[in-house]
Amino acid sequence: MNSSKIDQLTRRAEERMTLSRDQLHDLSHVRRVVQSVETFAVALGCDERQREALRLAAWWHDVSRTLSRRPSIIFMPFFDDILSALFLWRESIRCGVFGSVVGTATRMIFCKSIGTGKILTKILMRKKNRILTDILQDADMLDVLNIERTKNMYALVEASRMYHFSYKLMIWWFLSLQKLQLKTTIAKKQLAIVLHEFLAWIQERDMLLWHIDHFGRTWVEKNIARAKIFLHQLQSFLEPSPPLMQSHTLS
Repeated sequence: MNSSKIDQLTRRAEERMTLSRDQLHDLSHVRRVVQSVETFAVALGCDERQREALRLAAWWHDVSRTLSRRPSIIFMPFFDDILSALFLWRESIRCGVFGSVVGTATRMIFCKSIGTGKILTKILMRKKNRILTDILQDADMLDVLNIERTKNMYALVEASRMYHFSYKLMIWWFLSLQKLQLKTTIAKKQLAIVLHEFLAWIQERDMLLWHIDHFGRTWVEKNIARAKIFLHQLQSFLEPSPPLMQSHTLS
């Protein structure tokens, strides 16, 4: 397939994501996911066609978030992947872009959907390409604790009781299920780094006081302890683990 046509689809996705009103699923988030899938794909030995499909899928996986000025944080997660896949499918037809790359990227987003993802993966993806869905899913999940993304949520927490609840739910979900959800070893290694950095950052004085003020000291201390235990278990699982990146301190 002509790479210029794939570049055209990528630019369309980038243009759409600049319109996103969802501060947790914006252009910055998508760019980080694209960067992660590229890193994981190289580490796992994906060929050029697979890497191209991964990049395209990463660019389009949250385009449906641009549909509404106020995307639902309750219902949207169940439909966003399916809608985003349909957007990519429609746009590829409009641009006259066909072939295995765009087809694989579209199916990949379909297979990432909550609830039906596993079934769709078995139906729509060839065995050799099923790892691509895992890579996309892992890259998206890893961005949950990205520090810049978490900072965006603070204003939402202060303005909305729903986001206040969602933040607590996000922390609980991440510390309870993330290790089981991640499929690739390379993503689990990256998770150890992300969690290590997040722990260092959240225990800085200003961040710690903000969390205590909004969620209470008991909740904060309990979840910091859970995160430390989880990190230790993750490092033990990955032994011999690579040295962790030095945490950066935010002023």
